[in-house]
Amino acid sequence: MATTKDAKSDLRKQIKGKLSALSENDVSEQSQKAQTLILSLPQYAQAKRLSIYLSMPKSEAQTDILVQDALRNGKKVFVPYIHHLSGSKRKIIDMLRLHSLDEFETGLTSDKWGIPSLRSDSVEGRENAMGGKGVSNGEEPVETHDGEGRSDEGTLDLIVVPGVAFDEGMNRLGHGAGFYDAYFTRFCRDGTRKPFLDRIVIVSLCLAEQLLLRGQEVPTAENDWIVDALAVGDGRLLTLDD
Repeated sequence: MATTKDAKSDLRKQIKGKLSALSENDVSEQSQKAQTLILSLPQYAQAKRLSIYLSMPKSEAQTDILVQDALRNGKKVFVPYIHHLSGSKRKIIDMLRLHSLDEFETGLTSDKWGIPSLRSDSVEGRENAMGGKGVSNGEEPVETHDGEGRSDEGTLDLIVVPGVAFDEGMNRLGHGAGFYDAYFTRFCRDGTRKPFLDRIVIVSLCLAEQLLLRGQEVPTAENDWIVDALAVGDGRLLTLDD
């Protein structure tokens, strides 16, 4: 009997095979539809502090419109930064603030997957979505420079996360490293799966080929998080209330 890990690996291969057959125009058109759906969400309109993943150039729903709109409308935008914990081989993800629209368009570097990324030499002084400056130690709460614990400002209103596959139950299959699920858990309180301050909305967008057919389910483990809303490239918006 296949394990959950094996089932996840097999599903990733299936979906990535479908995505590899899409043209650049297909990805662009679907991405625009999905991003427009997110822009229409009241939770997006109300969000003052949000995190948005920066997309791979191919085979993934693009997020450029979201980032540009948020920055132009004065929202604080935080983007993923993956790093090793000090003195450890373990990697974690932090959400660090983009300085400006100009930085997004011209000031980032590309990682080995072609994903726009913050330069490592620019990280130290950036605002961390969890509070303080620069990268965290992977624990909660992050302390600010004056030694005080995280304030209401040290969190997020909305986070846009990537995924390889989704189902209509709002389950998400990531790329396999577990960075986002671990990040969400850091916002938990008393060991529960309830977001810190009860206010973080988890949103995803995907291409139509990434949404499983009705009746099919993403294989999940105990530490996997669902999303609150999913914008699909064929114009569908799925929510937990559906």
